Amino acid sequence: MILPGGEPRIATIPVKVGYEISLEYQLAKVMWCAEKFMEKFHKDQHVNDLEDETYYLFDTLINSATTLIEYYFSNVIYSLIGTVIEAPKKVEFRAFNKSNYINRKAEIFKEYKIGELINGDVIAQKKHTEQCEQKFDLYLNFIINERYDLFFEINNYLKHNGRLRGFWLKKIFPEIDFIKHHFIRFEIENAFLLKNKAIKKLLDIDFGDFNPANLDEFFVGEPYKILGHHGGSIYFSSDDWVYVKGSQSVGITSLSVVIKVYQLCLEVINHLIPSKPGEITTLIKLNSFKEKFEKQLEKLMGI
Repeated sequence: MILPGGEPRIATIPVKVGYEISLEYQLAKVMWCAEKFMEKFHKDQHVNDLEDETYYLFDTLINSATTLIEYYFSNVIYSLIGTVIEAPKKVEFRAFNKSNYINRKAEIFKEYKIGELINGDVIAQKKHTEQCEQKFDLYLNFIINERYDLFFEINNYLKHNGRLRGFWLKKIFPEIDFIKHHFIRFEIENAFLLKNKAIKKLLDIDFGDFNPANLDEFFVGEPYKILGHHGGSIYFSSDDWVYVKGSQSVGITSLSVVIKVYQLCLEVINHLIPSKPGEITTLIKLNSFKEKFEKQLEKLMGI
């Protein structure tokens, strides 16, 4: 925690501890969901998609990933940085993106009294405020840069009565091709369930005119790679998300979703570990999580 030891924090200590426990629980839950999904994924018997039981796990995994981000945000305020508010306030992760980050950051600092000191002089206050701003930017950079926004897009689709369904003709191809190429599919007629973000924008691109130039406009300076054509669809990737563009749909490969889940967890853990000096029990648990996530990620990246 950045907040100096002499500052009042009695009112928020129980909340801080509660959020820390919840975040550790959520990391364990995400790990369990990912492992169970991959086990079921490999054994799935559906002809060209996934069985309902496999989707139960997949839905839960995606929802758990978005919840992890929300729990982490609460930890940034109460645990990683610290606050002098007189009574705990509920934290909501909402309306955060590149375009409104500066304004939302100012609102959060004001609401939770982040960067404020009760006992410090003017010099100490200025130094503390600057440090809090720098750390806040550091802790949230991987979220604000929209690397994991697809989790929120898919989860929002699920919340609006969208049921995940996908495709891959597994009987024609080896199992490894199914694991690598199966994708969850979002069709044009269900575009109204999507926010105007990546998936919907890709749906709006006419398949007949689809070419790398379209992707230049879509990714706007972000690196991407055309992976090839499979079954009449184009596969391409950016930041380890693998997209699938068909004539009437857009997909995200199931494997890339799990890979991004593991990457998200590691980003969270890599910020938590340096902030816990001397907390031996917590560090043992976090390092154990890290080792397991890294091992699973390496395995999936090799597929």
